[in-house]
Amino acid sequence: MTLIFNGEQLAKQKALKLKTKVAAYYAKGIYPKVAAIFFKEDAASALYTSLKKQTAENLGIAYQAKAFSFASQVEEIQEYLESLNTDSSITGIIIQKPWTKKWLEVVPNGDFAKWWSSLVSHIATEKSHGVNKDVDGLAPATLDAIKAGTWMEDGMVLPATARAVLSILKDYRANVDPEFSYLTENVLIIGQSDLLGKPLYWHIKNLMKKGITVPSNFGEACQVSVAAAQNSVKKCEVKLVGKKGFEEIIEQKKSLSEFRVIVSATGQKNLLNGDLISSNSVLIDVGEPQGDIDLPSCLNKADFITPVPNGVGPMTVISLMANALDLLKPVL
Repeated sequence: MTLIFNGEQLAKQKALKLKTKVAAYYAKGIYPKVAAIFFKEDAASALYTSLKKQTAENLGIAYQAKAFSFASQVEEIQEYLESLNTDSSITGIIIQKPWTKKWLEVVPNGDFAKWWSSLVSHIATEKSHGVNKDVDGLAPATLDAIKAGTWMEDGMVLPATARAVLSILKDYRANVDPEFSYLTENVLIIGQSDLLGKPLYWHIKNLMKKGITVPSNFGEACQVSVAAAQNSVKKCEVKLVGKKGFEEIIEQKKSLSEFRVIVSATGQKNLLNGDLISSNSVLIDVGEPQGDIDLPSCLNKADFITPVPNGVGPMTVISLMANALDLLKPVL
């Protein structure tokens, strides 16, 4: 029987722990405050910003949001980011990434990747400003550190969606299968974004390669037992593909049964169905605005599925708040 994950329930449990942690920071005179940027033409960004603000304030984390337009001068947004970088009361900065399609409607023939890079590269990190405010792991320096496997030592954080996926896998191990570890399974990640696919791939690949544990004082979502991996004779791998790569797999009529863990983030409805997966699959659906998994065909075949909505979404928001607290010094 397939277990359908309840993201809101686990997020509420984690919120209670974070609220206690915030209170402990307050007692030490440390007041977390996150500043967010979003773009008014993208209704989804405005909604996500509102949800994050509400969650943050419920935890006791101050959260300010400022709207810009896609037509705003890049220099204007960069200047605002620099003001946040030098404001000692701001402990974290987020830029709500809009849909490329929405941006191109306002800036036809524009280079979205170049525009986005010109913004996230201005988020303060230890390397650029001597203080890390990159609460969602968006800055190029953060992504470079994740790729190199040094992000924890450098006091950085994983993007919230990647952290949410790891939290869910940790919860699956704790409450469903105590023998499970994603380091002893073949993992397939579909979608090569900087917000999820790439950082999650690099993190898992580095752990598989190094066979080390994550420091216990840095983010419970990132801790994973590797004893089984160190003793396992099974050679495991993590594979990252984009939509094109996935389509090639399907065209070649290959099954995904060799991958027990599949994380999919394309937003293509019914991309994954029961004919493609193994009988004990752990399926993490990060599709947006619609899920990637054809739920009816995967029921009673997969071991575990995160639904859309009420799956990864609530866990991403609470993971972002956990990131905001992990950036604070001293870490409690």
